[in-house]
Amino acid sequence: MTITLNDRTPPRPALRARIAGWMRGPTFGRDIVIVLAIKFALLVALKYAFFNHPQAENMSMPPALVAQALLSAPASHPSQGDQHAR
Repeated sequence: MTITLNDRTPPRPALRARIAGWMRGPTFGRDIVIVLAIKFALLVALKYAFFNHPQAENMSMPPALVAQALLSAPASHPSQGDQHAR
């Protein structure tokens, strides 16, 4: 007894036909891709608008001073006991 398997899967449609079908049909995946593309564009626009350059050329600090200001903990004041209860 011989078993033959005929692989008769239809060929995949061309890329152009797949893109056209994706654009026509209301799919959740397409909506997610569109929303993510819009968010990415807005984030890039915000980065270029606010974070690319300092507001003034003379507003620069040495990196060591910035790191010290960001990473150092403020000195805490010693408590005087239960001040809130008096």
